[in-house]
Amino acid sequence: MSTSVSQCATFLAGDGVRHHVDEVERAIRLAFVTRRYRNLRGEKLAMVRIETPDDGHRCRVSIERAFAPGPDAARTCLDLCRLAADTPLVSVEYAEDFENLRMTVELAVEDGELTRLQLLSMVDRIVEAAECWQTALESTTSRGSKGRGQRPSTLAKRGLGQQGAA
Repeated sequence: MSTSVSQCATFLAGDGVRHHVDEVERAIRLAFVTRRYRNLRGEKLAMVRIETPDDGHRCRVSIERAFAPGPDAARTCLDLCRLAADTPLVSVEYAEDFENLRMTVELAVEDGELTRLQLLSMVDRIVEAAECWQTALESTTSRGSKGRGQRPSTLAKRGLGQQGAA
């Protein structure tokens, strides 16, 4: 079985989540007011995108241009990869051509069906990770290179860094 943008929109509408379906891009856009996360414009707003690539055999939730690469893009990418390693399901991608650090959560939808709870959990996970990663990146930046390589305690406090937790 596969999933579709319209099925995802139905799940969101059924749960009262405001969203916009972009028929041209075959994607859904959501906006979330955040407490700590700031987008590249400095707004406390996470712009989430939902897609169903590979003919609906995957569901992908992402935040494009989630963080600025800064003067040392490799260092920022490494910091984000470390955070992703401690955050189940959430990963980071970097498109150098567009200076795009993208947060993603993907789920394979091969022979099963995407459920409402799975989709909402994916959206919740990425927004919560953006909140925690913002705090962790700010503390890493303020510590400079002395603090590099340390696991951010923010993730553990929020429960995102607990691998294998049920």
